[in-house]
Amino acid sequence: MAAATTGTVVITLPPTAQVQVGDTVSVTGESANSWQIVQNPGQAVVTTGMAGNVAPGATWTPRMSPKAWHWISSSAGGDVLAAGAGGGDLNTSVDGGVNWTAGDSPTGLTWISSDMSASGDRIAAVQYGGGLYMSTNGGANWTQVTSTDPGVNLAAQAFESVNVSQDGQRIVVAVQNGPLYVSSNAGVNWVAGTMAAAPLNGWWRSVDSSADGMIVMAADHNGLLYRSTDGGLTWAARNVNVGGVPVSESWYRMKMSADGSVIAVAGNAFGGAPGTGIYVSHDAGLTWTKPHSLVADYTAIAMSADGQIIGVTASGGGSTGRVLRSTDGGASFTEVTMPGTDTNWRAMAMSSDGNRLAVAAGLFAGAVTGQLYTSGGNRTDMGTLGSITGGQGLSAELEYIGGGLFKVRSSAGGTFSIQ
Repeated sequence: MAAATTGTVVITLPPTAQVQVGDTVSVTGESANSWQIVQNPGQAVVTTGMAGNVAPGATWTPRMSPKAWHWISSSAGGDVLAAGAGGGDLNTSVDGGVNWTAGDSPTGLTWISSDMSASGDRIAAVQYGGGLYMSTNGGANWTQVTSTDPGVNLAAQAFESVNVSQDGQRIVVAVQNGPLYVSSNAGVNWVAGTMAAAPLNGWWRSVDSSADGMIVMAADHNGLLYRSTDGGLTWAARNVNVGGVPVSESWYRMKMSADGSVIAVAGNAFGGAPGTGIYVSHDAGLTWTKPHSLVADYTAIAMSADGQIIGVTASGGGSTGRVLRSTDGGASFTEVTMPGTDTNWRAMAMSSDGNRLAVAAGLFAGAVTGQLYTSGGNRTDMGTLGSITGGQGLSAELEYIGGGLFKVRSSAGGTFSIQ
């Protein structure tokens, strides 16, 4: 494509509805003008192998001022983020962490957990000792969720964890030493989960679900996991076992893949002993391996949709806090080199493809503050935030691979700027 005489030539990718898998877009800079490929909403470009591409976790950008971070959640694309602080406010970003707002979220209590739909249009967040809140506009406004359904109390509670299905309709919220509350219609109505027809109460630490919200797992600090296949209505206990031998630890964090087959779980010393390592299952929790045996207080687990990329944070508990990452489905973990001096790593989230990461340090109830960082690589930012910029003599050919994704089929001429 020939460049104009002045200014940057902007090439907008065709709308997703107008392209088919295999279609290509080619750009070559023929004059001294720069050129830029920009995207439509819901689109991104996989840039692995392109000069200028970096791997996720290679470089990190600090965001906001240090706070006592406790939790981070992410949309599927990594463009929408929610970060909750101990004894502070709830911050959200709709541009991958560049700009943040606390909106009208209440302050003073610990934002202990949050989760959101795939697009980030619906965010649910809970306070420890406070309420369950929801936002439908990127965190600008928050509404406390209440319920008049029998046996459901969503007033101030020792909430521990919340999970939202990818379509935003199914929600599970856990009360410490209490019930698991379930909604199948975006929080309008609620019921309490049961086990063998009796109310199921536990020292809940985390809940997570498959993408459709039908397979749900809940981690109990007393040493068991619980599994539901009907969206959280009924539950059955499931042991973590390695080689047929049950393992009972003070389970603290748990995460699963989009189809519910890959699960990772780890413990924490709060109220018990530190975790002895990271446990991973590839058959929906029937059997487990222990690929990493670091004794530590594990504080967060993040996972890509396919279960191949797993991120874990630790804050101490017998070892120096660190950030760990697996790119082989949990078969092995390596330590991620982080900037700064923080060691009390507390929170982690990632996009569904594992290419957008957010990690933060801090401590429950605001005793220790730390920095929040974001990192990305292997693709452009999602939607209109993403772009590829080149100049004279640089060329790139993109191929559409489906689901709003293009990939760099070939490139030449020098180093590109990838946003």
